[in-house]
Amino acid sequence: RFVKLISFFSLFLMKKILLVFLLLLLMGCQKEKIEDDVSLEKNNYYGYLIIPSLNITYGFYDIHNEFNNVDKNVTLINSNIENTYVLAAHSGSGNLAYFNDLKYLKKYDELYLKFKDKILKYEIVNIKSEKKNGKIKIKNKENQLILTTCDQIKKGNQLIIEANLKIDNNFK
Repeated sequence: RFVKLISFFSLFLMKKILLVFLLLLLMGCQKEKIEDDVSLEKNNYYGYLIIPSLNITYGFYDIHNEFNNVDKNVTLINSNIENTYVLAAHSGSGNLAYFNDLKYLKKYDELYLKFKDKILKYEIVNIKSEKKNGKIKIKNKENQLILTTCDQIKKGNQLIIEANLKIDNNFK
């Protein structure tokens, strides 16, 4: 009797898994429409970082906002380079580990920054790891997006993702 009950539940579970798999297969993957994904008004964010390959969207605040703090959110750091954005966040475990999955990014992956009046499309050109000392080295050039977090693979290092601007969809 017990064996029949287990067999029944196994069959029921297999049917559910098969149904979910078929639904996913039939639905397919749709090309992401960045314009409609997020609303800037929701949390008074300055902008959004969108990483399609990781299915991640994170809002971030203006440099002068009190919530622009790595201990609270993804943080925008002043690069002092025109049109170059540096975003930092924690990785590891816990609620603040926003950049935990950056380790899965690859060269040529696309990244987007969405602002109220424009969407910037970037392509990853370099992924590197440097000794962690509170600073990162970035190229002194315009039109970059730099993402940085603690390197989860090389402990004591900082993971740095460098991306170059590909498309600027300015809505002004």
